[in-house]
Amino acid sequence: MRTHDSKNINRHPKCGKSQSRLRLVVLSLFLVGAGTILILGNANVIDKSLFEYIFSWQSLLIAFGILIISGGIRKHWFGSLIMISVGTVFLYDEIYTLQTGVANMIWPILLIIFGVAIMVKIFIPRKGSEKGSGFGDFSKNKSNVNNDEYIDISRVFSGENTKIHSQNFKGGKASFVFGGGEFDFRSAQLAEGINILKIECVFGGVKIYLHEDWDVTLETSGVFGGFNDERRHVPIENIDRTRKLIIKAEAVFGGGEIQN
Repeated sequence: MRTHDSKNINRHPKCGKSQSRLRLVVLSLFLVGAGTILILGNANVIDKSLFEYIFSWQSLLIAFGILIISGGIRKHWFGSLIMISVGTVFLYDEIYTLQTGVANMIWPILLIIFGVAIMVKIFIPRKGSEKGSGFGDFSKNKSNVNNDEYIDISRVFSGENTKIHSQNFKGGKASFVFGGGEFDFRSAQLAEGINILKIECVFGGVKIYLHEDWDVTLETSGVFGGFNDERRHVPIENIDRTRKLIIKAEAVFGGGEIQN
Protein backbone atom coordinates (compact mmCIF):
# COMPACT_ATOMS: atom_id res chain seq x y z
CA MET A 1 0.00 0.00 0.00
CA ARG A 2 2.80 2.42 0.83
CA THR A 3 4.37 1.84 -2.53
CA HIS A 4 1.26 3.32 -4.13
CA ASP A 5 1.29 6.29 -1.74
CA SER A 6 4.92 7.01 -2.51
CA LYS A 7 4.02 7.75 -6.11
CA ASN A 8 2.04 10.80 -4.92
CA ILE A 9 -0.45 10.52 -7.75
CA ASN A 10 -2.93 12.85 -6.02
CA ARG A 11 -0.22 15.45 -5.55
CA HIS A 12 0.33 16.18 -9.26
CA PRO A 13 -2.14 19.11 -9.57
CA LYS A 14 -0.63 20.88 -6.56
CA CYS A 15 2.85 20.08 -7.73
CA GLY A 16 2.06 21.53 -11.15
CA LYS A 17 0.70 24.72 -9.59
CA SER A 18 3.71 25.14 -7.31
CA GLN A 19 6.12 24.55 -10.20
CA SER A 20 4.21 27.04 -12.35
CA ARG A 21 4.31 29.57 -9.51
CA LEU A 22 8.03 28.95 -9.01
CA ARG A 23 8.64 29.44 -12.74
CA LEU A 24 6.78 32.77 -12.64
CA VAL A 25 8.79 33.86 -9.61
CA VAL A 26 12.07 32.97 -11.32
CA LEU A 27 10.96 34.69 -14.54
CA SER A 28 9.93 37.83 -12.65
CA LEU A 29 13.30 37.89 -10.87
CA PHE A 30 15.07 37.63 -14.23
CA LEU A 31 12.97 40.48 -15.65
CA VAL A 32 13.49 42.72 -12.61
CA GLY A 33 17.20 41.94 -12.61
CA ALA A 34 17.53 42.55 -16.35
CA GLY A 35 15.66 45.86 -16.09
CA THR A 36 17.81 46.98 -13.17
CA ILE A 37 21.02 46.06 -14.98
CA LEU A 38 19.85 47.91 -18.12
CA ILE A 39 19.19 51.06 -16.07
CA LEU A 40 22.59 50.81 -14.37
CA GLY A 41 24.25 50.16 -17.73
CA ASN A 42 22.60 53.18 -19.37
CA ALA A 43 23.65 55.29 -16.37
CA ASN A 44 27.26 54.05 -16.84
CA VAL A 45 27.23 52.58 -13.33
CA ILE A 46 28.12 49.13 -14.69
CA ASP A 47 31.24 48.69 -16.79
CA LYS A 48 30.44 48.11 -20.48
CA SER A 49 32.42 44.85 -20.64
CA LEU A 50 30.52 43.44 -17.64
CA PHE A 51 27.26 44.58 -19.25
CA GLU A 52 28.11 42.60 -22.41
CA TYR A 53 28.89 39.46 -20.40
CA ILE A 54 25.56 39.65 -18.55
CA PHE A 55 23.55 39.95 -21.78
CA SER A 56 25.60 37.47 -23.82
CA TRP A 57 24.19 34.29 -25.37
CA GLN A 58 26.07 32.29 -22.73
CA SER A 59 24.18 34.03 -19.91
CA LEU A 60 20.89 33.62 -21.79
CA LEU A 61 21.55 29.88 -22.10
CA ILE A 62 22.17 29.62 -18.35
CA ALA A 63 19.02 31.66 -17.63
CA PHE A 64 16.86 29.46 -19.88
CA GLY A 65 18.24 26.34 -18.22
CA ILE A 66 17.37 27.67 -14.76
CA LEU A 67 13.92 28.77 -15.94
CA ILE A 68 13.14 25.34 -17.43
CA ILE A 69 14.34 23.55 -14.29
CA SER A 70 12.11 25.77 -12.15
CA GLY A 71 9.12 24.56 -14.19
CA GLY A 72 9.62 20.82 -13.67
CA ILE A 73 12.88 19.29 -12.50
CA ARG A 74 12.06 15.64 -13.09
CA LYS A 75 10.97 16.14 -16.70
CA HIS A 76 13.53 18.63 -17.98
CA TRP A 77 16.45 18.51 -15.58
CA PHE A 78 18.87 16.73 -17.93
CA GLY A 79 18.50 19.04 -20.92
CA SER A 80 18.51 22.06 -18.62
CA LEU A 81 21.69 20.83 -16.96
CA ILE A 82 23.36 20.59 -20.39
CA MET A 83 22.24 24.14 -21.23
CA ILE A 84 23.55 25.51 -17.94
CA SER A 85 26.83 23.58 -18.25
CA VAL A 86 27.49 24.71 -21.84
CA GLY A 87 26.61 28.31 -21.00
CA THR A 88 28.84 28.29 -17.93
CA VAL A 89 31.81 26.78 -19.78
CA PHE A 90 31.65 29.27 -22.64
CA LEU A 91 31.02 32.23 -20.33
CA TYR A 92 34.04 31.24 -18.25
CA ASP A 93 36.05 30.84 -21.43
CA GLU A 94 34.93 34.32 -22.51
CA ILE A 95 36.02 35.97 -19.26
CA TYR A 96 39.11 33.94 -18.43
CA THR A 97 41.64 32.00 -20.46
CA LEU A 98 41.12 28.34 -19.69
CA GLN A 99 44.14 26.36 -18.62
CA THR A 100 45.10 23.67 -21.13
CA GLY A 101 44.42 20.86 -18.68
CA VAL A 102 40.94 22.15 -17.86
CA ALA A 103 40.07 22.70 -21.52
CA ASN A 104 41.15 19.16 -22.37
CA MET A 105 38.81 17.83 -19.68
CA ILE A 106 35.74 19.82 -20.78
CA TRP A 107 35.28 18.30 -24.23
CA PRO A 108 35.38 14.63 -23.08
CA ILE A 109 32.89 15.46 -20.32
CA LEU A 110 30.54 17.13 -22.81
CA LEU A 111 30.86 14.11 -25.13
CA ILE A 112 29.94 11.79 -22.28
CA ILE A 113 26.95 13.95 -21.31
CA PHE A 114 25.73 14.05 -24.90
CA GLY A 115 26.14 10.29 -25.28
CA VAL A 116 24.19 9.62 -22.08
CA ALA A 117 21.47 12.00 -23.27
CA ILE A 118 21.10 10.02 -26.50
CA MET A 119 20.86 6.73 -24.60
CA VAL A 120 18.26 8.18 -22.23
CA LYS A 121 16.21 9.35 -25.21
CA ILE A 122 16.45 5.91 -26.86
CA PHE A 123 15.65 3.74 -23.85
CA ILE A 124 13.29 6.10 -22.03
CA PRO A 125 11.21 7.71 -24.78
CA ARG A 126 8.72 10.40 -23.86
CA LYS A 127 5.08 10.24 -24.88
CA GLY A 128 4.27 12.36 -27.88
CA SER A 129 7.90 13.11 -28.63
CA GLU A 130 8.71 14.08 -32.20
CA LYS A 131 11.88 14.46 -34.14
CA GLY A 132 13.13 17.96 -34.81
CA SER A 133 13.00 19.43 -38.24
CA GLY A 134 16.47 20.99 -38.19
CA PHE A 135 17.58 24.57 -38.66
CA GLY A 136 17.69 24.96 -42.42
CA ASP A 137 14.31 26.48 -43.31
CA PHE A 138 14.11 30.22 -42.69
CA SER A 139 11.41 31.00 -45.26
CA LYS A 140 8.90 32.10 -42.59
CA ASN A 141 11.27 34.59 -40.98
CA LYS A 142 10.61 38.28 -41.38
CA SER A 143 12.79 39.96 -44.00
CA ASN A 144 14.65 43.23 -43.52
CA VAL A 145 16.93 45.44 -45.57
CA ASN A 146 19.96 46.88 -43.80
CA ASN A 147 22.01 49.76 -45.20
CA ASP A 148 24.23 50.29 -42.15
CA GLU A 149 27.98 49.82 -42.14
CA TYR A 150 27.68 47.63 -39.04
CA ILE A 151 25.02 45.12 -38.00
CA ASP A 152 24.02 44.28 -34.43
CA ILE A 153 21.31 41.62 -34.31
CA SER A 154 20.16 39.46 -31.38
CA ARG A 155 17.23 37.06 -31.62
CA VAL A 156 15.81 34.60 -29.05
CA PHE A 157 13.17 32.06 -30.12
CA SER A 158 12.82 33.91 -33.43
CA GLY A 159 14.63 34.52 -36.68
CA GLU A 160 15.40 37.15 -39.25
CA ASN A 161 16.37 37.28 -42.91
CA THR A 162 18.45 40.35 -43.70
CA LYS A 163 19.62 41.75 -47.01
CA ILE A 164 22.70 43.91 -46.59
CA HIS A 165 22.87 46.79 -49.07
CA SER A 166 25.69 48.80 -47.50
CA GLN A 167 28.39 49.78 -49.98
CA ASN A 168 30.90 50.16 -47.15
CA PHE A 169 30.19 47.19 -44.87
CA LYS A 170 32.57 46.96 -41.90
CA GLY A 171 31.25 43.98 -39.94
CA GLY A 172 29.21 43.52 -36.80
CA LYS A 173 27.63 40.86 -34.63
CA ALA A 174 24.60 38.54 -34.83
CA SER A 175 23.38 36.17 -32.12
CA PHE A 176 20.65 33.55 -32.40
CA VAL A 177 19.35 31.47 -29.48
CA PHE A 178 16.75 28.87 -30.48
CA GLY A 179 16.34 30.64 -33.80
CA GLY A 180 18.12 31.40 -37.04
CA GLY A 181 18.21 33.40 -40.21
CA GLU A 182 19.84 34.38 -43.47
CA PHE A 183 22.23 37.18 -44.38
CA ASP A 184 22.48 38.14 -48.04
CA PHE A 185 25.55 40.26 -48.83
CA ARG A 186 25.33 39.91 -52.61
CA SER A 187 24.12 43.50 -53.00
CA ALA A 188 26.74 44.89 -50.61
CA GLN A 189 30.38 45.92 -50.83
CA LEU A 190 33.07 45.57 -48.18
CA ALA A 191 34.96 48.52 -46.77
CA GLU A 192 38.66 48.61 -47.52
CA GLY A 193 40.85 46.70 -45.09
CA ILE A 194 39.86 43.95 -42.65
CA ASN A 195 36.21 43.64 -41.61
CA ILE A 196 35.05 41.26 -38.86
CA LEU A 197 31.60 39.65 -38.58
CA LYS A 198 30.84 37.63 -35.43
CA ILE A 199 28.10 34.99 -35.56
CA GLU A 200 26.84 33.10 -32.49
CA CYS A 201 24.30 30.26 -32.74
CA VAL A 202 22.84 28.32 -29.82
CA PHE A 203 20.37 25.65 -30.92
CA GLY A 204 19.97 27.53 -34.19
CA GLY A 205 21.39 28.03 -37.65
CA VAL A 206 22.48 30.71 -40.11
CA LYS A 207 23.00 30.90 -43.87
CA ILE A 208 25.27 33.60 -45.30
CA TYR A 209 25.38 34.52 -49.00
CA LEU A 210 28.51 36.33 -50.22
CA HIS A 211 30.04 37.72 -53.42
CA GLU A 212 32.19 35.26 -55.35
CA ASP A 213 35.14 37.66 -55.53
CA TRP A 214 35.25 38.49 -51.81
CA ASP A 215 38.33 37.57 -49.78
CA VAL A 216 36.77 35.63 -46.89
CA THR A 217 38.26 33.77 -43.93
CA LEU A 218 36.01 31.54 -41.81
CA GLU A 219 37.06 30.95 -38.20
CA THR A 220 34.82 28.51 -36.34
CA SER A 221 34.45 26.92 -32.92
CA GLY A 222 31.59 24.83 -31.63
CA VAL A 223 30.10 22.16 -29.44
CA PHE A 224 28.15 19.56 -31.42
CA GLY A 225 27.85 21.96 -34.31
CA GLY A 226 29.84 23.99 -36.80
CA PHE A 227 29.93 26.11 -39.94
CA ASN A 228 30.60 24.91 -43.47
CA ASP A 229 32.08 26.80 -46.40
CA GLU A 230 29.92 25.80 -49.39
CA ARG A 231 31.08 28.55 -51.77
CA ARG A 232 32.01 27.86 -55.36
CA HIS A 233 35.71 28.53 -55.73
CA VAL A 234 36.82 31.20 -58.19
CA PRO A 235 40.28 31.86 -59.66
CA ILE A 236 42.61 33.55 -57.18
CA GLU A 237 43.29 36.43 -59.57
CA ASN A 238 39.58 37.36 -59.45
CA ILE A 239 39.57 37.87 -55.68
CA ASP A 240 39.75 41.45 -54.36
CA ARG A 241 42.65 41.43 -51.89
CA THR A 242 42.15 45.06 -50.81
CA ARG A 243 39.05 44.12 -48.81
CA LYS A 244 38.75 41.17 -46.44
CA LEU A 245 35.89 39.70 -44.41
CA ILE A 246 36.68 37.54 -41.39
CA ILE A 247 33.70 35.53 -40.13
CA LYS A 248 34.15 34.37 -36.53
CA ALA A 249 31.43 31.80 -35.90
CA GLU A 250 30.54 30.00 -32.68
CA ALA A 251 27.95 27.22 -32.60
CA VAL A 252 26.45 25.24 -29.73
CA PHE A 253 24.12 22.46 -30.91
CA GLY A 254 23.66 24.36 -34.15
CA GLY A 255 25.62 25.81 -37.03
CA GLY A 256 25.46 27.31 -40.46
CA GLU A 257 27.01 27.67 -43.87
CA ILE A 258 28.31 30.33 -46.24
CA GLN A 259 27.46 30.30 -49.94
CA ASN A 260 27.84 32.53 -52.99
